[in-house]
Amino acid sequence: MGCVCNCKSSKSSGQSTQLSINMAEQYRNNRNINTQDSLEDIYQSLCNIGQEITSLGQLRPEVQEKLNELGTFKAIENIDTDTSNYKYLQCSDGSLFYGLVINGVRNGIGKQHWLTDGNYLESVWVNDKANGPARMIYSNGDVFEGHLIQNKANGFGIFKNKKKEVRGYWIDNRLQGNGIEVRKNGIKYEGQFKCGIIDGRGQYSFPDGRKYCGQVKQGLMHGEGLMTWPDYSYFKGEFRNNHIKGYGCYTHTDSEIYFGYFFSIYHQDVKQLEIFYSNDPNIQECKNLKNFKKQYGGDHQ
Repeated sequence: MGCVCNCKSSKSSGQSTQLSINMAEQYRNNRNINTQDSLEDIYQSLCNIGQEITSLGQLRPEVQEKLNELGTFKAIENIDTDTSNYKYLQCSDGSLFYGLVINGVRNGIGKQHWLTDGNYLESVWVNDKANGPARMIYSNGDVFEGHLIQNKANGFGIFKNKKKEVRGYWIDNRLQGNGIEVRKNGIKYEGQFKCGIIDGRGQYSFPDGRKYCGQVKQGLMHGEGLMTWPDYSYFKGEFRNNHIKGYGCYTHTDSEIYFGYFFSIYHQDVKQLEIFYSNDPNIQECKNLKNFKKQYGGDHQ
C-alpha cells in the first residue's frame, strides 16, 4: 500500500514526493532465532554406578507438560524393546540416566535428566556418547528434535519454542545453510543461516502480504533487496538494519517510477512504516498521505 503525491511530472521531476506504507510489525522483535543455544555440548564422562537410583527424579512442570503433549518419541521406540538390561545411572555431573547399559556405560536407547538445569534428553548412546535420533526438552519448554553425532546436533533438526519453529541442518550444534523459520506472529523466513542466525540471502513473508527478497545480516534486512506489496507496488534498492535507506527505485501501482534516495521511518504506536523520497530536503505531506494515516490509525487529531 502506498501513495504518491506532489509529483505531476515524469520520472525526472525534482519535486518532493512522499510514500507511506502500512507496517504489520516491527522486524526488530525476534530477529534472531537463537539456535546457537539450542543444543549445548552434552558430553558426559563415565557414570558412577555404585549408588542405588530408582528414578530420573521429578521433571520441571514445563518439561513434564511438554512431554505429555509430545507423547512417545517415535524415532527411537522401535530400536530396542528389551528393557532387561536397562539401569539407572548417576553421572558425574549429577544428572540421571535410565536406559540400556553395557559394561557400565550407556549403550543403546535411554533418557537423561539434568536435575540442576532441568533439561531432559531422549536419544541413543554408543560408547557413552549420544549418537542417533534425539529429542531434547529444555527446562523452559523449548524442544529440539534431530540427530546427534558425538553429543552434538548434526543433520536435519527442528527447534521449537513459544515464538517460532525453525527447520534446517545443524553442524556441531549450529544451524548452517538453508533453513526455514516460521514465527507465531505470522512472519516467515526462508533462506540462509550462519552459526544459527539468519544471515546471507533469504526471503521474508509478512501477514499483510508484503514480501522481502534479498540480503540479510544478523537477522535483519540489510543490503540490496526487493520489497513488494499486495497492490503490486514495489521498491528495489538499499536496506539498512530493516529500514529502506539509500539509492533505489520505487514503482507505484499506477506504474509511475521514482528513482533517487529513499529512507523509511517507523511509528511504533501504530506499527506504520513511512517511506520518504525527495531530491530536495523539503518533503511535504500530501492529502493522500493524511487520508492514509486516518484510515490506518496514524492520524490522532
